[in-house]
Amino acid sequence: MNLMECIILGISNLRRNPLRSALTILGIIVGVGSVVSMVSVGDGSSAMVLREIERTGGTKMVEIYKDDWDKQSGTLSSAAGSVVRGKSRWKRNRAEDLETEDAFAILERARGIVNVVAEDDMPGWSVSYQGRTKESRIVASTAGYDRSHNWYPSEGRFFSAEEVEDASSVAVIGSKIKEEVFLDEDPVGKEIKASRRSYWRGRGGLYEVRLKVIGVMEEKGDAMDTSGWDDRFIIPITTLQQRFKGRDDVERIRIEAVDVDTIPLAIADAKQILGRQHNNTGEEYNYWTATEELATANKVGLVMKALMGGIAGIALMVAGIGVMNIMLVSVTDRTKEIGLRKALGATRNDILAQFLVEAAVLTLSGGIIGAIAGVFMGQGTAALISKFVWEGSNWPSVISFGTMVIALLVSVAIGVFFGLYPANKAAKLTPVEALRTD
Repeated sequence: MNLMECIILGISNLRRNPLRSALTILGIIVGVGSVVSMVSVGDGSSAMVLREIERTGGTKMVEIYKDDWDKQSGTLSSAAGSVVRGKSRWKRNRAEDLETEDAFAILERARGIVNVVAEDDMPGWSVSYQGRTKESRIVASTAGYDRSHNWYPSEGRFFSAEEVEDASSVAVIGSKIKEEVFLDEDPVGKEIKASRRSYWRGRGGLYEVRLKVIGVMEEKGDAMDTSGWDDRFIIPITTLQQRFKGRDDVERIRIEAVDVDTIPLAIADAKQILGRQHNNTGEEYNYWTATEELATANKVGLVMKALMGGIAGIALMVAGIGVMNIMLVSVTDRTKEIGLRKALGATRNDILAQFLVEAAVLTLSGGIIGAIAGVFMGQGTAALISKFVWEGSNWPSVISFGTMVIALLVSVAIGVFFGLYPANKAAKLTPVEALRTD
């Protein structure tokens, strides 16, 4: 018999016992569906991190900041350091704070970069306009903050380098400030009052500043890394330093490299420049990169896929045992049929091919249905994670065509592997033995 005849005969034999075939296929559906869905959910973790990185600046970003406690920095140990870290080798980081001039120096002298921004922020502020007030957070930066965070004004404009140099009293507000403070009124060109109450040595003081609104940032939403962004207002960092802090230190410096490949060069130059600026090695500061976070997410995704894929693999093994069982029953039920076919001239290979094709058709059918079901199972699992496990994460389900093809091939391989023993048992029967069976 040729292959097509084997397939037709195999399908017709499966149709003789539809309930038995359906129950066997169900195991394959569950196994393949689990593999496809779990891989899609695992790949979703990397896709989610990449999406958040792109929303907040992109993979070419490097963020520099200083920890108060560090293994590499400082020369003075203290009891407090041991308490905080639990190990005496942790020292208090005595390195000088990052300053605005550091950002300008890196922009001027470092290689492989296109943008550098110095940033600071301060919570506990409120913004008011015509009696309407909203709690907010002040963010201060040099020009280029909008590019650095992939967050641009939807109305008006962002402040310029000249306005930073002049410490201008201008602000760009988040979309929620516009909605709750200005209502339906156009805020561009209006003046807001920003205030913050501070307590120092038991005495209270009120900081107030009037700022001209020059722009409104596009809405980012309160999901993941952009939570709270729409409640912010952004001012030149020199305005914050001169009017409230009285010093030039900054919380962080964000560098945008030309591309991902030039990030190591940009970091190496930044370390040298910061070392010269602050008379240290430059290693006293932390250098966060988006690529490192993405690599970590990929590792987490691989672990998730390995763990959940292992469980799905067990389900496929159980389904394979079911296939073997059903094929053994089929051989027993059709012993006389096998003897008759051999008596009419069927060879051992014909019988072997018939049962192997039957097993392969059985598992392939389950694999196709399982792959389709796995798409919906993955989406459902991702939706459950977003709602109950990690609320607001909007966890994606990444469906890979390659994964579906591999799952189908595995299902066919399982059919052939677990059907080999029953098929070989049937093929070994002689016509006389088969026809004499009750």
